[in-house]
Amino acid sequence: MHALASRSYDYWQCDDKHEFVFIRAALDKLQKLPQHLVLVIAPDDCYVNDVLLKRIFGYAQFVGIPYLSVYDKRTPSTGYVHLSQLCQTMASDTNDRHFLWPPKEIKEQIQHQHSNGCCSKTAVVTNGTVNGYASKGPHYTQLQVYQIDSADGHALIADVCRELYETRKSAQVESMLKERQTLHDGINAMLSKRLGFVEPEPELGIVFARQTCTYGLLPWHVRFTEFHTHRGGRYFNAKSFVKILYKYARCEQRWGK
Repeated sequence: MHALASRSYDYWQCDDKHEFVFIRAALDKLQKLPQHLVLVIAPDDCYVNDVLLKRIFGYAQFVGIPYLSVYDKRTPSTGYVHLSQLCQTMASDTNDRHFLWPPKEIKEQIQHQHSNGCCSKTAVVTNGTVNGYASKGPHYTQLQVYQIDSADGHALIADVCRELYETRKSAQVESMLKERQTLHDGINAMLSKRLGFVEPEPELGIVFARQTCTYGLLPWHVRFTEFHTHRGGRYFNAKSFVKILYKYARCEQRWGK
């Protein structure tokens, strides 16, 4: 019924029972993984819900991606999902947009399954990737998840620039203006302070929309992010996720060379 409603042939190809076996087999062919994955959800998207987000969180956590951000441009009346409904809040963190996946109770279930040999053919490791390269195994280390808001985009950069201008005669700002790298690092620190969390710049982004658009997503942080668009209405499963990881792994940043 869901396939008919969404008019998606991909739904018929989904087999949840073998998804993680499929991902595990695909990991051996990946030379690198992103340290930070960002999901961009269009304002008019009606297919990305809490079920799909939990599925993607599970994929990312399984392969060992340590950081994931969600930028949902919808409103509560049009499908906006607050991550507090899905994830575990950080007990030692006052930031209400920083979460952990899976929640404690689900994590314990996963560890119990591995201890019972449910995934006996896979070696479970607790570390993530090293220097962006795949560690060739599934993980149950909790994924750090962040909720990004619209106010974290251009408005945040404008706020930082305004502060720099207002304090332009201070010794700190004058020192920053002497060297480009010093200014770059200073702006990064100011933006991170306002965001409330420190994480690597996203290397990979998945846009759930009819066209590729970042909708104002962290313009300072996504200068080198590789974006892939998943058109609305198409079912997103393990095969879709791995296909994007393959494309990312084959991409090489030449940095103007």
